[in-house]
Amino acid sequence: MIQNMTCELPQWLNASLPPLGSYDEMRLPGGALRDHWRPFIERLGALGVEELGNRFNHTQRILRNHGVTYHTATHEGNARRPWELDLLPYVISQEEWSTIERGIIQRSRLHNLILQDIYENPQFLLRDGDIPPALLYANPNYLRACRGIPVPRRGHLQLHAVDLARSPTGQWWVLDDRIQNPNGLGYALENRSIIGRVHQDLFAGLEVGGLSRFFDLLRQNLIGLNPNLDRYPRVVLLTSGSRSPAHYEHSLLARYLGFTLAEGGDLTVRQNQVFLKTVEGPQRVDVILRRVNDTLCDPLELNQQSISGIPGLVQAARFGNVAIANSLGSAVVETPALLPTLANLSFRLLGEELILPNAETWWCGDVRHCRYVLEHLDQLIIKRTFTTHKRSTYSGIELSGPEIEKLRGSIQKWPHEFVGQRPVQLSTAPVWNGQQMESRPIVLRVFVTATGDSYSVLPGGLTKVSGFEHSPLKGLQLSGGSKDTWVLGRRSFDAGLPLIVLESRPAKRMETGVPSRTADNFFWLGRYAERLEQLALNLNVIISRLVESNEPRREGQALQMANLLGQTGLTPFSSVTEYDFSGLISAITEVYFGENCQGGVYDLCKKLFNIAVSIRDRFSNQTWRVLNQLNEFPGDREATLNAGELLSVNHDLLMYLSAFSGMQNENVVRGYEWRFLDFGKRIERSQNLCFLIKNIIILPGDTELLLNPLLEVCDSSMTYRRQHYSEPELGLVLRTLLMDGSNPRSLRFNLDRLQSHALALPGESGAKGETPVDRQMQLIQNSVTESWYGDLVDNITKGDKLRLEGVFDEIEQQVCGVSDALTQQYFSLVRK
Repeated sequence: MIQNMTCELPQWLNASLPPLGSYDEMRLPGGALRDHWRPFIERLGALGVEELGNRFNHTQRILRNHGVTYHTATHEGNARRPWELDLLPYVISQEEWSTIERGIIQRSRLHNLILQDIYENPQFLLRDGDIPPALLYANPNYLRACRGIPVPRRGHLQLHAVDLARSPTGQWWVLDDRIQNPNGLGYALENRSIIGRVHQDLFAGLEVGGLSRFFDLLRQNLIGLNPNLDRYPRVVLLTSGSRSPAHYEHSLLARYLGFTLAEGGDLTVRQNQVFLKTVEGPQRVDVILRRVNDTLCDPLELNQQSISGIPGLVQAARFGNVAIANSLGSAVVETPALLPTLANLSFRLLGEELILPNAETWWCGDVRHCRYVLEHLDQLIIKRTFTTHKRSTYSGIELSGPEIEKLRGSIQKWPHEFVGQRPVQLSTAPVWNGQQMESRPIVLRVFVTATGDSYSVLPGGLTKVSGFEHSPLKGLQLSGGSKDTWVLGRRSFDAGLPLIVLESRPAKRMETGVPSRTADNFFWLGRYAERLEQLALNLNVIISRLVESNEPRREGQALQMANLLGQTGLTPFSSVTEYDFSGLISAITEVYFGENCQGGVYDLCKKLFNIAVSIRDRFSNQTWRVLNQLNEFPGDREATLNAGELLSVNHDLLMYLSAFSGMQNENVVRGYEWRFLDFGKRIERSQNLCFLIKNIIILPGDTELLLNPLLEVCDSSMTYRRQHYSEPELGLVLRTLLMDGSNPRSLRFNLDRLQSHALALPGESGAKGETPVDRQMQLIQNSVTESWYGDLVDNITKGDKLRLEGVFDEIEQQVCGVSDALTQQYFSLVRK
């Protein structure tokens, strides 16, 4: 056994020394590896720097493919940033973890009892002075409207997160409790799935605690909160939407746990009961796992400015018709001013000393505490008691003299609004910077879930890595990334990687209604995907002819097609009457990469992706990789490309769209989501086809010259050639594109598909068919017949362009009527 590996390690594996005085998680003070780190480091050292580099790149690639992101506020609004994950996990021993586990469970029990006293009992803690009145009645997170609301099993705290930091002496300190919105659990799950995959050989060789069992317990606990024992519960995860900082996590958790991801607008309260608005009609909701802050949950009783909540939710909870986790008003115990009282509250409520002490904290509402804070202002972190101000944290160490005096004046004027906290010099752990290890400060976020009358802790957690080594304040912001957390010696039957699709599912079947917003988004996802594909096919026809510009006929086709598409609006070229060769190349480049080109490739890719983000819980990882490629497609490209290079770029775009279409056909369950996705696709394709054929026939120009390009734009060249050996003829081309029911690109095929979808949609009474959509489709089917086609050919022969335009305009309007009927029936209104 190696006693001291300092000299044995390769140079690239030697971490840089941590800041003076901080606790080194990996090494003892003498430089030797700590016992619980040694097995992992031995295996890591045997891999070699090249292999670690490959694994580092593999990790980054998976993160990009999965589209793991979080939102941050910037001066320009919310920005979606990629999630950062270190290649090296944070390793902790089972012995040390046992202490943390007991301390976290104790803390959850304590906070649950405090919430019970505040919201259920006659507030004995307030009466006896254990909690100062100012910490309750001045706290905007104390929700008087929520007093007396029944809580299932008296469990106010169903999910709890705690931020821990280790001092230079090795003591763990609690920095913060995350109660109303304990984010990070989904990211911990994602970190494990990626690092366990990248380090599969290392993971398998060590007894690492698994995560699956915890999520099973969380799921069972939430289902067990059901206040309606006569029926199997519907559980929803309430999110504030795709602009939420942790929307990726919300989507991941909803998909993993098998719950419906819902926004406030997806839910409604009727007769003091909560319902999910679905295309089948309202469906009763029994349990809400919320990821929306307390005061934003009900604009009727809590915050009138909220656009994320559900009007009437508090009343529904008051009647005991819905369980909410965590309970409304639980943020009241998040104030850092409560930390100095927790030790006494633990004795009072549990008869125990705190196992995990709080970081030293002084509330300035106490005269003695205020005096201490003012005397040591330049040595402390100053926090607002209640986070209602834009700036809630200050570092006295980093403030200038005038800033210190200004802060001192504010504290003296409003002492109860400030808290002083001693900075904790964070411990350091090794991270991989792409070439070697280096030491970085860390904070460990641990998660706990209720399990009946007790609590269970996730064996691991989210280790956050600070990007700042010298600033106590910025060190707490933890903007540098994250780590997977390995608890050694905790292996059990569930120690394997958590598999999103294959995890436990309920014995009984849940209702699987599709929220109206989700159906709407699938519909428009189909439309934008088809619109983008149609644009790519149009561009392909033009660019391929520019590549062969030495053939006058093909160059003429390119120029005429470009001008035709520009005039009709099917392609966002500028409205000029004629292009030359170089001008057309420049126009195509702008259509591809111009960020301000409405209806161009860049614009459509972003619109498609933004819609997909809002329903990402409905997609598999494989489908999401394709969508992520489409999002990144227009970026990082050279703006000066020749015709051949543009053609290669366009082929890539068509390949990604084909992959998405394949995923849609093979990976999406044939439920209402798929039907609305295909509805959007077929409506867009039918409208584009009618519009394109109409304009080729009626606009001035050589119609015969455009028949080959028309077949290519409609992706029907091979279909035509199999059926006809002659050169394209107008009548035969139109039959192929309009009436051939075996051609997926024809009007006949798409109308038949639309009708089959219409017949499968739920009606007012829940029965299939006999809906406004079905009636509108019947109207179209009665119009597009062989007789209609014969009249069309006759009008072409007679050259009656006015009549031809009217024929196609009528079909376009009828198809548009299908879209309107869908919107009114399933997207806009709450069906009774």
